[in-house]
Amino acid sequence: MRSLTKHLLILSVFFMLATPFRLSSQTLKAVNDTIDLYPGIARTYNLLGNDTVPVSDSIRILGGTPTGSSLILVTGSYRGFFTFLVRPIWGFNGPVTANYVILDVTLGRTSTASILFRIHDRSYDTLEINNVRAAITAFGNEFFLPAAGSIGTYEGNLFRVPKQGGAGTVFNFVPWIGGKGSDSTLYLAAERFIQGPTGGTPGFCPDYYAGPVMDSVNYSVYQDTVWNHVWKVKKSEIEYHIAHWNDAGYKAPENILTWPGNGNTAYGQTEQLAPFHDRNGDGKYRASDGDYPLIRGDEAIFAVFNDDRSIHKETTGKKLKAEFRMMAYAFDLPGDSAFKNTIFLHYDIVNRSSRTYYNTFLGFFTDLDIGVGQDDYIGCDVERSSIVGFNGKTIDGPNQSYAYGAHPPAEAVTLLGGPFMDPAGHDRPRLDNTGHQLCNESVNGTGFGDSIADNERYGLTGFLPSVNMGQGFFSDPTLAPDYYRSMNSVWHDSVHLYYGGQGHPAYNGYGPDCRFAYPWESDSVNWGTGCRLPDGPLNWTMRGSGFTPGDIRGCGSSGPFTFRPGDIQQMDIAFVFARDYTGPDTLEPSVGKLREMVDIIRNSYNSGTLPGGNSFFGINEQQQNSSISLKIYPNPASDKINIQFEKTVSENLGIRIVNTTGTEVYSGVINPSGKLIRLDVRSLLTGIYFVTIQGKEFSSSGKVVIIK
Repeated sequence: MRSLTKHLLILSVFFMLATPFRLSSQTLKAVNDTIDLYPGIARTYNLLGNDTVPVSDSIRILGGTPTGSSLILVTGSYRGFFTFLVRPIWGFNGPVTANYVILDVTLGRTSTASILFRIHDRSYDTLEINNVRAAITAFGNEFFLPAAGSIGTYEGNLFRVPKQGGAGTVFNFVPWIGGKGSDSTLYLAAERFIQGPTGGTPGFCPDYYAGPVMDSVNYSVYQDTVWNHVWKVKKSEIEYHIAHWNDAGYKAPENILTWPGNGNTAYGQTEQLAPFHDRNGDGKYRASDGDYPLIRGDEAIFAVFNDDRSIHKETTGKKLKAEFRMMAYAFDLPGDSAFKNTIFLHYDIVNRSSRTYYNTFLGFFTDLDIGVGQDDYIGCDVERSSIVGFNGKTIDGPNQSYAYGAHPPAEAVTLLGGPFMDPAGHDRPRLDNTGHQLCNESVNGTGFGDSIADNERYGLTGFLPSVNMGQGFFSDPTLAPDYYRSMNSVWHDSVHLYYGGQGHPAYNGYGPDCRFAYPWESDSVNWGTGCRLPDGPLNWTMRGSGFTPGDIRGCGSSGPFTFRPGDIQQMDIAFVFARDYTGPDTLEPSVGKLREMVDIIRNSYNSGTLPGGNSFFGINEQQQNSSISLKIYPNPASDKINIQFEKTVSENLGIRIVNTTGTEVYSGVINPSGKLIRLDVRSLLTGIYFVTIQGKEFSSSGKVVIIK
């Protein structure tokens, strides 16, 4: 017994001595962590959860925040638990890294590990099926990723031509809209670089927010995450889906499967958003039913954004409750020098408010950086409805990775189709009685002189430039009234744009008042000067007016029009690139070649036909294999239309009506039992629609304008 007690005592002393030594000699080891984050949503994470730490020692954690990055914040920490928050600015899809150090204060030991932050941001993708690689965003400011600048990785131009190089021509592009209520109150949404009126950090002061307009109580950071999303689809994927959607084991591509054809009406969204073909006519988009996206081009990206989500921090303007449904697209036509270097943007702009806006303008801000952005000129081509950027020096550079060097290119931002003009009740003419071009909106608009009433759309109706870091009237706009004045070709000092010099009567302008700055000689009927000759030289260019090449941008505009509740207005833009290697001059021949390319694109758009004969819009607008002609009347119509055939038809006919985006708004089967079909169209919104009648051996098409 005494021996047992002795042994127990010895063991007891041994463990008393050994225990502190054992704890203190445990391996201190920090293990790398991977953390998934979503912009705007905080997440708390235990950095010590997978580390080895001595139990009884005093421990401190150092670091844990990415250095050189303002994108990820640590909003709280306690005993190893860190709360991380990605700022709610979009346009960067991780990863970001950081380090942290565990300090054992008791014994003075340290161990270091890294953190990999995976930021889940699908707010952009790249359009790159042809010779252009362009970043397309969900939040309205195209080719511009402000979040990337917050981690110090911004690479400059994200609109690159050719796509495999480092040089590009467009820094950013963003649509504007502004109009006045019945009491003359201004409502306006616009952006330049999402900086706010005082020019703060890009990305923190938006007017536009990703997603559709919805009831205000349903906006949230979680909905922001859902809608800061773009859907990229290729024509080849759609064709494969059409052929195989019902095959056993087939799974649709993710962006076809999740295509946002339907909104959530319980949240206050509209019933339909992205255009789609409804195979069974149930009004619901389901890829599993054989439905598929309706896109333009061979590759397209769709997104939706609005100005209603929150306050307008860029302009401080009042909300319009406008919803923009945007489709970017391009064609895979490598043999065509115009189409292979061009991408397109189409917008449907919906007035989701209960307010009518008068004297409304659509505009767009574009910062054309031709390679190196500090040595450029800008101008416009009135009759081609284009803003033109070109290099101000013979050599772009000298040798930056994003410079073009010798023979720099030129870039056009071309308004193919602007908003619809207010109804006049008749077809507006393009030519006078002698066959000459009239001095009116038909100079660059569409739908004039085609015998269809009230389908006329504006082209470019104004252009006003500005200079980065410019002073006085030539600076960028800051507040909403400045933006609206810009769309009316009025400088910030309230003086109207003046022909000649620097466009101002105090700076060598010789008059008269005008709408287009630096038009060269592109306005043959002097429409931009009120149909009168300028009071000085006609050929007005930025280079000729004595400007030093610089970082020059501009606002294009189109209007005015009345924007009523429920109206859908449209805007179609082409970004056209051209480069000529044969001459040394900075203006010619690249701008001359650019004009040729713009003509090809505009003619194709206006005819609705691509080189080779396929439809520009991806829908059947032309009569094909037609053995029966049809007439649609009244045209325009408001509640009912009559479809009349030249001869009696007794078979069942398929009827399909689509709008100009390709969205199917009606489909059905009917037996006319004669020469006439009557359809109720009261559910259709104001706009242009294409009606296709399909029989067993014929297909006939027609166009109708609906006016409410």
